[in-house]
Amino acid sequence: MTLFRFLLRSNRGLVLAAILVSVVSGAANAGIIALTNHIWQLEAFTDAGWMAAFAGVLVVLLVSGTACQLMVLGLAMRAVADLRLELSAKILATPLQRLEQLGLQRLLPVLTDDVTAVSRVLPNVPRLVVDVTTLVAGVAYMAWLSWKAMVVILGFLVVGVVVYRALTLRAMGTMKTGREVFDRVFEHFRALHDGIKQLKLDALRRRTFLRDDLHDSLDEHRVTNTRGRTYFIAAENLTRLLFFVVLGMLVFVVPRLGVDAGVLRGYVLMALYLYRPLGALMQQAPDLGRAVVSLRKVEDLGLNLDADPVDLEAPVPPPPAGWSEVRLEGATYSYTKDADGNVFSLGPVDLTFRPGELVFVLGGNGSGKTTLAKVLTSLYPLDGGRLLLDGVPVDETNLDAFRQLFSIVFTDFHLFRTLQAPEGVDVDAAALDHLRRLQLETKLSVKDGRLSNIDLSTGQRKRLALLTAYLEDKPFYVLDEWAADQDPQFKKTFYEQVLPELKARGKTVLVITHDDRYTGIADRCLVMEDGRVVRETVRETPRARDTARSET
Repeated sequence: MTLFRFLLRSNRGLVLAAILVSVVSGAANAGIIALTNHIWQLEAFTDAGWMAAFAGVLVVLLVSGTACQLMVLGLAMRAVADLRLELSAKILATPLQRLEQLGLQRLLPVLTDDVTAVSRVLPNVPRLVVDVTTLVAGVAYMAWLSWKAMVVILGFLVVGVVVYRALTLRAMGTMKTGREVFDRVFEHFRALHDGIKQLKLDALRRRTFLRDDLHDSLDEHRVTNTRGRTYFIAAENLTRLLFFVVLGMLVFVVPRLGVDAGVLRGYVLMALYLYRPLGALMQQAPDLGRAVVSLRKVEDLGLNLDADPVDLEAPVPPPPAGWSEVRLEGATYSYTKDADGNVFSLGPVDLTFRPGELVFVLGGNGSGKTTLAKVLTSLYPLDGGRLLLDGVPVDETNLDAFRQLFSIVFTDFHLFRTLQAPEGVDVDAAALDHLRRLQLETKLSVKDGRLSNIDLSTGQRKRLALLTAYLEDKPFYVLDEWAADQDPQFKKTFYEQVLPELKARGKTVLVITHDDRYTGIADRCLVMEDGRVVRETVRETPRARDTARSET
């Protein structure tokens, strides 16, 4: 997507109107010099008509120049805010597998560095249009004065355009490389934040990180960006040099072609005036190039800005009412798990989950427990087999509604300060009740549906994550290693009180755990190894007997 097309998406009518006004302003810029030259030629220094014309052009210049900038300024700022919002929405609409492949170090710079690069240029679009129009109008006026002189000048202009284009293309390629390097720089910045404790404690690791990792990436980023800027500087200075060569041609060569002295004076006057807009365009070239690279970077990540924007007001589908089972039939899923190309495969898996069922999933690290949860909740699309809700395959037509079944607390969960609950529920009162049960009432409070504090220990933060799941009150809970960071007393409370209570409320609960001491409370226990369910044990209950009979 080009920068101009991006701006048009925001408000086509206003942008076109601003460009039209900018063209008028640019023409007035060139017109004031042409008018001055004619007044000199006619020596009409005291003529009231020419004075009125001069004043009129000045008014047009002032009004159009101010209007075009004001028209686009607010639009540009809104376009940048909308861009960040739309990119966030498109990231949410991107499959989880793709986001995990990209990684945080490639996504966050798009929302920060790339959008900033675009925002730096957009408010200057009217000024750029004015400068371009001024140049075009000035050259047209010079051609009107003398076609012979223009032929000489055009030859130099063609050479200048070719050289400038070649240098800017090299600059754009280098800046694109620099933008790729910045992803690695950002990854090291993230390591600086996430690994601060290890870096403080280990002097060798700290030195290696600063000297070899961060320094090398920053230095490569510096070199590539400097090289790109150098190409732009070379293009700018060669263009300036060519301008003065043209000026020299006007002084020393064009008079030999028999061009009138008055015409020549107009040429020189206009050429000197055009030096300012030409210089302004040259100065803006690096920022323009950076903005174009940034928009291309956005699209390289698969976040297509030409696609229809995400509907932020789309109605939220309710969880399917009266559901009876979620089934995986012959489900398989594979992904490349490391840089060496090693592939992890899940399945085939055949499982059925019903309301009011408590299921434990056990297995070692890397056995596929979390992958199973992501496949079950449709976060990962199946490579083979089927995911069904009450016998109906889950596909794009019912995917969002199906996902409303689940409240999930993964090991890498995130806490949102804003709490949500079904309509009609007093969020503050319900949250306070759950805070007491989770033994957190002294740690924080809830006001207007917002948590006052989330800066807690990992175990306490997981309790808050469970609180949000309580308030959402969805039919199916998935808890991934939830009890791993709890103290022994609350771990016992979780297994002996929290889980049975959820089951009694008719919730389906899938508990991923390494802890096999409490498996006796589960209706079923699934044991996984190497992506397969190698063993399934069923607790002998009336429900289990009925389930077994129905499946036979």
